Amino acid sequence: MDPRILDIKRRAKEISAARPKTAFSTECAEELRHASNLFFDHPLMLRLQGDAIGFLNDVCGFGVAHGKRVAMDAAAIVLAEPCDLSPDDRRRAALLAAMAGLLHDAMNHEDEHPERGADLCLRLLRGYALTPEERVWIAQAVALHEADLPLAEAGPEAAHLICGAVHDADRFRFGPDIFAATMWEYCDCDEWPLEEIAQAFTKGADRAASCARSFRTEIGRRYGPALLDEGQALARRYAAMIRERLADGVPSNT
Repeated sequence: MDPRILDIKRRAKEISAARPKTAFSTECAEELRHASNLFFDHPLMLRLQGDAIGFLNDVCGFGVAHGKRVAMDAAAIVLAEPCDLSPDDRRRAALLAAMAGLLHDAMNHEDEHPERGADLCLRLLRGYALTPEERVWIAQAVALHEADLPLAEAGPEAAHLICGAVHDADRFRFGPDIFAATMWEYCDCDEWPLEEIAQAFTKGADRAASCARSFRTEIGRRYGPALLDEGQALARRYAAMIRERLADGVPSNT
């Protein structure tokens, strides 16, 4: 591997580790703790993790770690979002959002992966202790997790909340997450040269900026733009580091 890339990755890791906690992680700490408990302790989530692992084994960025982050943030958004659901119904919706979040990119390497992922949900969740309606809500959230258009107002509040939470939790990844970890995983998997890595971070910052007005939930709109701003700043800082090394003209050892 190009020694310049190893050095930049080391510096990038140090920069990422020094970042302060986000407002979402501090102000929604209680909801995130409950979401973590759901993910690691709830029998349905534990069963789903075992059943889904074969579909999430993507070492290049959008595998288990990505699904876990989206699952927990989606559940936390459901728990924090203003709504008219009873406490029990809200906790149930948080569980369903976590399940959808884990599965949302299970078919990421397929064409039209959100729709294919929704079909997978309906097959995979047969036999789970879920109502037919709940299985449809999970599948719908997976099918719509990349859609930017507002959802129709008709339908159960829980279904809308789950859809919005999974969508926004996935958009949260365009904050620091994707630039601190996911992009580097892609660099390693595809063995990108330094020039291509610089372009990827620049394009990534533009992609993050384009998501700023797409949040569906109140919690997403409250915390999402700041996360995206932080992600863009991180991406541009990394891109500048890379351009400096390219300007050095140090030859690669590949």
